[in-house]
Parts: sequence; structure tokens; C-alpha cells
Amino acid sequence: MAYELFGHVASSDLWLPLPISRRRPSVQVVLGSVIETGELIWREPSPSSFACFKDDGAVIVSWPEVRFRVGFDRVVVDTNDDESAADLLVPAVWSVLLALRGQEALHGCAVEQSGRALAILGDSGAGKSTVGHMLIKRGWRVVTDDLLTVDAEGDVQPGPPFLRLNPNQRRQQVQTLDTGGKVRMYGPTCTRRVPLGALIVLAPEYRRPRRLTGMAAASALLTQNYNPLPIHSDHARRRFDMAVDLAGRVPVYGAPPRSLTAVALDQLISEAFT
Repeated sequence: MAYELFGHVASSDLWLPLPISRRRPSVQVVLGSVIETGELIWREPSPSSFACFKDDGAVIVSWPEVRFRVGFDRVVVDTNDDESAADLLVPAVWSVLLALRGQEALHGCAVEQSGRALAILGDSGAGKSTVGHMLIKRGWRVVTDDLLTVDAEGDVQPGPPFLRLNPNQRRQQVQTLDTGGKVRMYGPTCTRRVPLGALIVLAPEYRRPRRLTGMAAASALLTQNYNPLPIHSDHARRRFDMAVDLAGRVPVYGAPPRSLTAVALDQLISEAFT
């Protein structure tokens, strides 16, 4: 089966919760054996027990239940739990693949209306998907959730066609509980890349919603990299360049986590998209 994610098509031995593609794959996802080997660049203690290695141009990412060897055009998956492997592949492992292919990613979701995307960034629990859910109920469409990548033309590439919400936020549209303990809210989706119109960063240093400019905007975006691991030699420069480019391309706003009401969103969107 072939799937499309963030502008790339992958043939996969795993079933993935993604749109099926008829385009020619540029990436292979195959089941096989993965051994932890190479230069250790990160290890976390239990209960996560996550580890990351660099080995001969590939990156090995490892959890207790599944290991991945990620190369430029091939991802080897070693697991006895296909569901956990699929949930980790999209988006965590995909962020490594994107980095190897020259694309940095942000930690955020994006929704679209009238041909422009609004991206909401923030740490886990900051309320990114909650804001996205509010807007979906008001006629916006899902572009991506959790991982966000913007191409050289300033367009957001479509990612997973759902938002991941805490279980106490279930609605009738929610169909699946994933292995991360969250529910998937499926709704109207935008399946083509769409111009980025504005960014909102949810972080505790902001006491109220406000416009960020210059290096304040770039610095806010620098804190929102999805994958902070130094898996390639020029990661710092590429991430800095991405933050500066986006800060100069579209309006950037800061707001406290879980603070945006419908009224505040309307005011921000009206200002950003006028």
C-alpha cells in the first residue's frame, strides 16, 4: 500500500492511518530487523527508554516495543506491535525522515479556510489540537496535526487527516483511540498543500495574545522544533534559517497555553488575515 504524508509518498508493509496515494513512492517502509548500533546521540531513562543512534548515514530510533532504522528513502521497522509502530512512525519517525531529506518540522497543527492555513504551535498539553478542534467546528479543515512542515514556497504540506485530543474531549466525530492514549477526531480535511497565513505560539511566557515581530518572533519559533535531536551536522543553521524565514513571511502571535477563546481567536484571525 502507498500513502502520502508531508509531500512524500511511501510504500509501506504497515497499515497507516493516512490517505492512500496512487503516485510513485519515493520512500519504502519495510518490516525487518533493526539493531541498536552506531554513535549514541540521545538516551532517555525508563519508562520511555527512548534511544537514538547515528549509523552510516542512517538514524536508528528505538523504544522498548519498536525500533526503526531511518535512511533517506527507506525505513526499516522492527516490531511485534504493528499498531504502536504505526503510531510512532506518524509523526515521530517521519520527522527524522524529513530532516534527512532536508526538511525541518515544527511541533504544531494547522487548519485551513478559504485557501490559507493557520498553524498553532506549542508543547504537549498547550492546547494546539484543542484550538484546531474549535476551528474545525466552525468550518475550517484539518491540514495536519502534531507535526508541521512548510515548503520553500511557504505552503503547509498536508499530514495526518485527524486531530489527536484528550479522551475527555471526545465528540461524535472521534473514531479511534490510539496507543498514545488520545482519540482521533476526523473531520473535513485539506489534502493539498496550502499557503501559510499565520502562526500562533502557545507558551507560558505570554500573558495575553499579542503580535510578535523580528527576533522575538523568530526566537518563539526556534523553541517549537518538533525534533530537537542533532541527527545531521547543520541542524542548528537549518532550524535558525527556517525560523527567520517564517517570522519574516507571515504574522506570528504568542498566547498563553489553553487561553484562546472563540472571541480571541476571531480577533487574532481577523488581524492576521486582513
